[in-house]
Amino acid sequence: MAIRSRRLSSALLASGFIAAPALAQAAPDAVAAHAGDSGEIVVTAQKREQSVQNTSLAVTALGGAALASVGRQDVTALAGQVPSLQVNQYSPTITVFNIRGVSQNDFADSQEAPIAFYNDEVYVGALGAISGQTFDLQRVEILRGPQGTLFGRNATGGLVQIVTAKPTRQFEGFGTLTIGSYGQVATEGAVSGPLSDHVRARLAFTSNYHGGYIKNDIGPNRGGSKFYGGRFQIESDVGEQGTLRLKVQYLRNDHERSSGAYSHVALGVNADGLGYALPANQNFWGTCNGCDAVGYRDADGNPFTISSNTDPRFDRTYWSATLRYEQKIGDVDLVSITDYQKLKKNYGEDSDIGPTSAFNYTTAQDLYQLSQELHLSGKTSRLQWLVGAYGMKIRTDNAYVADLAQSLNLVTHYGGRQNTESLAVFGQGEYEFSPLVHFILGARYSWDWKDYNFALTAFDGAGNNQGTQAFNPTLYPALARETFGNYSLKAQFDIRPANNVLLYAGVNRGTKSGGFGVQAFPGFDPSTLPYGQEVLTNYEAGFKTQPLPGMTFNGSIIHNDYKNYQAYTIVGLSQFITNRPARINGVELELGAHPLSGLSLQAFLTYLDTKVRNITLPAGRVTDRVMPQAPRWSIGGRIQYQFPVGPGDISLQTDWKYDDVQYFSTFNAPIDREPQRVVGNARVAFKTRDTHWEIAAFVNNLTDKWYRVYNLDLSGALGLGQQTFATPRWIGASISYKF
Repeated sequence: MAIRSRRLSSALLASGFIAAPALAQAAPDAVAAHAGDSGEIVVTAQKREQSVQNTSLAVTALGGAALASVGRQDVTALAGQVPSLQVNQYSPTITVFNIRGVSQNDFADSQEAPIAFYNDEVYVGALGAISGQTFDLQRVEILRGPQGTLFGRNATGGLVQIVTAKPTRQFEGFGTLTIGSYGQVATEGAVSGPLSDHVRARLAFTSNYHGGYIKNDIGPNRGGSKFYGGRFQIESDVGEQGTLRLKVQYLRNDHERSSGAYSHVALGVNADGLGYALPANQNFWGTCNGCDAVGYRDADGNPFTISSNTDPRFDRTYWSATLRYEQKIGDVDLVSITDYQKLKKNYGEDSDIGPTSAFNYTTAQDLYQLSQELHLSGKTSRLQWLVGAYGMKIRTDNAYVADLAQSLNLVTHYGGRQNTESLAVFGQGEYEFSPLVHFILGARYSWDWKDYNFALTAFDGAGNNQGTQAFNPTLYPALARETFGNYSLKAQFDIRPANNVLLYAGVNRGTKSGGFGVQAFPGFDPSTLPYGQEVLTNYEAGFKTQPLPGMTFNGSIIHNDYKNYQAYTIVGLSQFITNRPARINGVELELGAHPLSGLSLQAFLTYLDTKVRNITLPAGRVTDRVMPQAPRWSIGGRIQYQFPVGPGDISLQTDWKYDDVQYFSTFNAPIDREPQRVVGNARVAFKTRDTHWEIAAFVNNLTDKWYRVYNLDLSGALGLGQQTFATPRWIGASISYKF
C-alpha cells in the first residue's frame, strides 16, 4: 500500500508540472451576469462555455451581482435561491449540501458527501474546507442530478461549483465593508490588473467578525465569528494561445466560539426507540419533570439563550494551491489542473448544552489532498468531444474524544488514519444529427482504494484505562482495506423544435464509493464499520424555453432509482452507515422574467416524493422512511425593482422561500420533524450611475422566524437533543467602492 501511495503521489505531481508546458486551453472564462446585469449567465457545467438556456441539464447559476445581494460569505443563503437545494452547516466545521434529497448527514470528518463541491473545477473533498471559500466570485453553478461522467467523484446527486473572479488585463478592483447585528464587521475586496503585457494578477481578501448570537447565561456566548482569508492568482500568456495560472488560497478561523451553537431540548423515547420532546409535566427519566437523563431542563423556550458551562472552540487553517495550464494545439484544447489542499482544525463543544459536564466532545483533523486532471477537447462540424483522466489522493488523520465521565463514567479516545486513492478515465461527446436533434453520450470509470487504521481506547471516569479496540488492515484485511470500481454513464437526446425551445430526456448514472464509519464506544462490531458503494440512476426529462422576450421558463421531471443508498443513523451515541434501497420522484419549475423596465422576477417550485426502504429502527422495527432534508414542496422567489434617483439608481429587493415539513434523520424521529416554514429577506441599495459606489441596507430572516437547520437525537443515551437553529433576524448595512 505504501509503495502504491508513493507512486500515485509522484505520478500526480509529475503529470501536472512536467506536462504543463504542452497542455491545452478550453474556452476562456466568461463574464457572468444576472438579472441586474447586462447579458446572460455563461456556465461551464459541461466543461465548455454555454449559456444557461442552452445547457441541457438542470442547472441554476447566480452571477456576481446576485451573489453580492444575497451575501457571498454565507453559503447557506444559496438554499433560498435554488430549486431542490438545502444546506446544512453545523458551524464552519462541516458544510453539507442536499440536492433533491440526496445527502450524507454523517458529521465524521473523514466522510465525503454525494453532493460534490468544486472550486474552479477542483474537487474539495473535506466537508470542513467548504465554508469561507465564497468570496470574490464570478458566479456559482448548482448542477442537479448525477454529474459523474464529466466531474466524477461523489457527484451522485449533483454538485455546487464556485467560479472565482480571474486576473484582468485592465486595472480594477472593489472593496466592501459590512456592519451588522451582534457587532458584525465584515470585509471583502480585490485588486486586479496587468503586471506586464503578458502577466496579470489578482489579490482578494475577506473577513467576518461578530459576537455570538446565542446568549449564554453562565459563560461565553455561542455563534461568534473570527474569520479571515485571502486568495492570490497570477496568470501568464504562454506563446500565442496558452495560459498558465497559479492560484493560492488561505482561510483561517481563529479561536472562534462558533462550535456547538446548539439549543437544548429534553427528550423521551417512544416505542420505536426514537426521541420526542418531553412535556414540562412528564418525568420520563426519574430526574425531574421535563428534564433530560442528567436532570437538566432548559425552561425558557428560547433557542438563543442557553446555560452552558464549557467554553467551545473552533480553529481551522486551510490553504490550497492550484496550477492550471491551458494551451490550444491546432484544433484540440488540452487542459491540466494540478491541485494541493491542506486542512488542519480543532473543534470542541459542550454536547449536553447545559450547566453540567454530562457530555463534552472534541475533534482534531489533519488532512491533505492531491489531485491531477488532464483532459482534451475538440469540435468538428457535428461533434463536440472531451476525453480525460483524473487521479487523487486524500490522507486524513482524525482524533476524537467523547467525555461522558460525569454521566456514563466513560471517556473514549478514538480515531486514526484513512487513506483514499482514486483513478478515473472519462469521455463525453455530443453529436448533432441535425439542427433539431443532438445526442449526448458520456462514460467514466473510477477505481478507489481505501484503507482505515482505527483505534478506540476507553477510560473510566477516574482515568483508568479500560482497554483498546483496534481496526486496521493487519487485523481485518478483508474489512479495513477496500477496493471499489464502478462506472458513470450519461445517454441523452436533445431536441430543439423551435428557436428558444430546448427539450431533453435521458438516463444518467452516478456512483459514490464505499468507505468506513466511525464508532465512539467500545465493544463495536468491526463488520459494521465498512459500507458499500452507492449507485443512483436518474431518469429525467426537461425543457428550457423563452416564451416571451425577457422571460425564461424551465422545468424537469425526475425519477431516481437509488441502489445501496448510504443511510446514516445514530443509535444511542453510536453512528452507523448502512446501504439501503431508495427512490426519489420529483418535479422542478423555474421562471425568470423582466416584465417592466427595471423589474426582475424569479421564482421556483419543487415537488419531491422520497422513500428509503428497510430502515431498522432502534427498537428493531423495520420500516420505510422519507429521506432527510427533503421537503415535499418548496416554493421560492425573488423580486427586484431598480429605478433612477438623482445621480444613481435605487434597487429594492426581497426574496422568500417556503419549505414543507422535513426530517433531519433517516429514522424520521418525532424530534427530527421540522414543521413547514416561510423565511424571507429584504435589501435596499443605492448605486451611483458610474457604478463606483453602492450603499446598501439589508434584513435577513425578516420575520425573525425560529426554525432548525439540524437536529441530533441523543435520547437513547442522554435524553436530550442538539438543536441547531438558523440565525435570528440579522440587520446590517454595507458600503462598496468599485474601480
